[in-house]
Amino acid sequence: MDKKTDDLLKILNRAETDEALASYMTETSDYKGVSFVDYFNALLEKEGISKAALVTRTGIERTYLYQLLNGTRQPSRDYAIAMCIAAGLNLEQTTRCLELLSEGILYAKNARDAIIIYAINREHSVDKTNELLFDMGEEPLRIGRDK
Repeated sequence: MDKKTDDLLKILNRAETDEALASYMTETSDYKGVSFVDYFNALLEKEGISKAALVTRTGIERTYLYQLLNGTRQPSRDYAIAMCIAAGLNLEQTTRCLELLSEGILYAKNARDAIIIYAINREHSVDKTNELLFDMGEEPLRIGRDK
């Protein structure tokens, strides 16, 4: 699971026969079935971040966050971004989380997204990110009561 999407697309674009496609599908079968929950929890474990710490860092109500982490509920884009920021994930990891959720990835030409990208790259907290969004006239991450 170490190939990037661009690399896989290049391999797929070179496939000229049905057999080549079948070979590609066999070789990439490891990429199927990865869920946001599995990916995100693996990153939490790798970084040594507890669920309790994530509750504190996100400001998301504990029970609801646990439901997001066990797959009972699926996070909205803003919740996922807040979770990624609180976990200290980099931009590439955050993008992958958003892709797995089929949410729009962060887009540099969008003012709000550009501020979030800036915050992620500087390892800002969720609170600092929301403060920056507010100060720049953009909507803060919608987390909390409005599940």
